[in-house]
Amino acid sequence: MTGEEEQRVITEFTDAARKRVEQMGGRAAAVVHELRAELEATPRLGRMVGVVKGGTEIWVTRTEPRESLPGLTVTYVYTPEPPPPTAVIVSAVPDDGDDARV
Repeated sequence: MTGEEEQRVITEFTDAARKRVEQMGGRAAAVVHELRAELEATPRLGRMVGVVKGGTEIWVTRTEPRESLPGLTVTYVYTPEPPPPTAVIVSAVPDDGDDARV
């Protein structure tokens, strides 16, 4: 691979985030998996809320409300170095005050 080629980001869930998404039921799992796929290509989505020692970035992003599902706030960490870059979804919760579309 040349330096000009971008590496795909390895993106996963913590066990706690996976369980929380399963508990939400409905379309939540599909929506968060769509976000996971998007993070593999574009790992800096949303708003960066901090950087910890070693350069790991903490990000928060939001999914839009969909039929029978409120918008979700998703927190993830992104570690660009060392290669391969990785992202881990650590939390997914319904947005406060967001009503699901019926």
